[in-house]
Formats: sequence, C-alpha cells, structure tokens
Amino acid sequence: MGMATAMRTRTAGRQRPLEPARILPWIFVKGTKALTCEIRMNDARSHDVCVVPHWDVSCAAVQRFDRAAHALWRHAEIARRFQDDGWTLVRPRPAGYPQTAL
Repeated sequence: MGMATAMRTRTAGRQRPLEPARILPWIFVKGTKALTCEIRMNDARSHDVCVVPHWDVSCAAVQRFDRAAHALWRHAEIARRFQDDGWTLVRPRPAGYPQTAL
C-alpha cells in the first residue's frame, strides 16, 4: 500500500495547500465510546499522530514528527496500548460493506 502526501493546487495563479492526507485512520470502540487514532501527513517533512475521542474532540492529542517512520511507530505503539486496555479496533470499511472487528 503506498503512502499519500499532501499536495498543493494552483488556483488563479496561486498555490494553496490541500488538507493533510489521512493515513491509517483506525477507530477504536469500548462500551459506548469511540476514538480515532490516525496519522496526518501535512507534507513530506511533517507528520502528525492524532488521537481524537469522538465524545469530546476538544480533548484531541497531536504529536508531530519530522519522519514518517517515527509517526508510524508511534501510531502502532498507541494502537497496541488501546488494545491492551480493552479497546476494540474497528476496521475502516467501504460504503455498503458490513463493519467487522479485527
């Protein structure tokens, strides 16, 4: 699976940044709560690992890394801790497919 990067588009002769590319948007559930752990690639040198609780997005945590490998490692570490604490990873799915747990 390839990695996407945020790119720039030209609008009326000027460049503007696109939204960061979302990588590995994993959703975890526990009881009635859900949260997302994902990587947002801002550009080739800036990668944010984000944990967003769905019940209170104002409590989101973001860590910035200058290397994709470090962001991937941190994402995996956080995901393992959630699973160890009883959270269930829900596989992102295309529209129309049933949701399954990993």
